[in-house]
Amino acid sequence: MKNTQNIQLRPATPDDVEPLTALSYKTIRVKYPDVIGADMVEGYIASGAVPHYYAERNAFTRVAVADGEVIGACALRGNAVDLMMVTVEHHRSGVGSILLSEAEDILFADHPEITLDSFRDNRQAVDFYAKHGWEMQEAFTDPDYGIAMVRMIKSRGSA
Repeated sequence: MKNTQNIQLRPATPDDVEPLTALSYKTIRVKYPDVIGADMVEGYIASGAVPHYYAERNAFTRVAVADGEVIGACALRGNAVDLMMVTVEHHRSGVGSILLSEAEDILFADHPEITLDSFRDNRQAVDFYAKHGWEMQEAFTDPDYGIAMVRMIKSRGSA
């Protein structure tokens, strides 16, 4: 487990697009082939959606940094955690918990209930959110890609 004492959270900047893209590509290639399939992973990466997403959502993204290295990010949209990404080397180190806690604080300042969507078959992520008090609201299929998803909710003041 990596040390999380020197983790700093800050707003994303345009300079973060490239390191966040690299972090995402590595994490997606390691974690998602078993969840959504290798072909879909490579198709998604080839589409250019990742750097476009970070450039577009930059103002709504918080970045986790350790020793000058970007190691995670959390993007918000409306009342939702739109994206959580932590580099593979920092999975299960507490970085995700730190990012999620800050995201919840920001969202609960304006919303009594918040949501997030996750791949249904990404048990590590679904279990992580449940451990942090998120509850399953519904299962659904992503209409664009046919991927099994879950929507999770959390209410202000819940565990």
